[in-house]
Amino acid sequence: MCDVRGAAYVELAMAVSDVSEPGRGFEVRRLSMPSTGVESWTVVGIDRRPVPVVDQFLAWLTNIERSPNTVEAYARDLKAFWSFLASREVEWERVTVMELGEFAAWARQPAENVVVLSELAARRSARTVNRMLSAVMAFYEFQGRRGSSLARELVAQARLGDGAYKPFLHGIARSHPRGRTVRLPEQQRLPRTLSLEQVAAVIDSQRRLCDRFLFALLATTGMRIGQALNLRHEDFVAWERRIEIVPRPGARARARSKGGARGSVPVPGELVRLHSDYMHEEYGELDSDFVFVNLWEGQIGRPLSYAAVDKLVRRTRRRVGFHFTPHQLRHTFATLAYRDGVALEVIGTVLTHRSSRSALVYTHPTAEDLRRALEERGLLDRVADLVA
Repeated sequence: MCDVRGAAYVELAMAVSDVSEPGRGFEVRRLSMPSTGVESWTVVGIDRRPVPVVDQFLAWLTNIERSPNTVEAYARDLKAFWSFLASREVEWERVTVMELGEFAAWARQPAENVVVLSELAARRSARTVNRMLSAVMAFYEFQGRRGSSLARELVAQARLGDGAYKPFLHGIARSHPRGRTVRLPEQQRLPRTLSLEQVAAVIDSQRRLCDRFLFALLATTGMRIGQALNLRHEDFVAWERRIEIVPRPGARARARSKGGARGSVPVPGELVRLHSDYMHEEYGELDSDFVFVNLWEGQIGRPLSYAAVDKLVRRTRRRVGFHFTPHQLRHTFATLAYRDGVALEVIGTVLTHRSSRSALVYTHPTAEDLRRALEERGLLDRVADLVA
């Protein structure tokens, strides 16, 4: 541990805690170095010390500038895996594909010795367990690159499509020609979107220009809430009607572009005017680099936090009478763009995705959307002639 993050990290790991699922012997803890503001996560064991091999992996993720949210998710998944290994008295170096399958079953069980017979009875969804398996395999791939031959062998055996070896989950995992880690079959879930009337209600219900501008920004750009909270004044290029998305490490690293992506996002003139009204009428002479800051409560002038946005969203839900999340505004923007015929490459770029294919998760083509697209190209008429 000390050779990875230093003694100060050890002290912080033992003093600062964010505990999940207490009583299983392992805990997830947040680390924050006062000198640099860098935030990361680790997993501590029964001895209250960080688990060395896990901490090395999480430190590496932090060093390559993976989002702190991502590092936290990996930490929680590996904490669960280490809890499983402890319950089976298996060392991480001795894990086989058989144990991976048992871990998947263990993660789904609502209680010990209970077999999951339906999705409703499962403790975790197949999607969640697949994410946990991906975190575990990423850990072993990292250890394999560091020289562990056993880790490399496990990764090779856990992949499908290469050779005659059939891993434990072969019967229930999806098969891919290029080889993928073991997975459970998932039920396809479409992200939820809002109607345009609901989006308008969210924006119109705001009593302050700052809050109105925040929701209007999310709705008209598809921006992540973390990206919005990380905006600096220099990022808002009003005369060109665009906003620069700039990932920045440091104390506000949790409010940055996912995966470190950056981009330039066009904005409508109405949003530029709303931004100007907010800056002149409410922001005033405050000395801060951040666009969104505390104006009425907390430490005035400090950057707006996720907790403050959560309180704002809760208040807004009560006013409009329906449930929504800031991320649903992103889904809605992307879906609206897709249905209006905007190319996926353009949507992916606006959403600051590294790959345009990532934008597929935000598109929701209904049967009516598909029918309209096929009718516009005359395909339905041509195939109808085959049975006329």
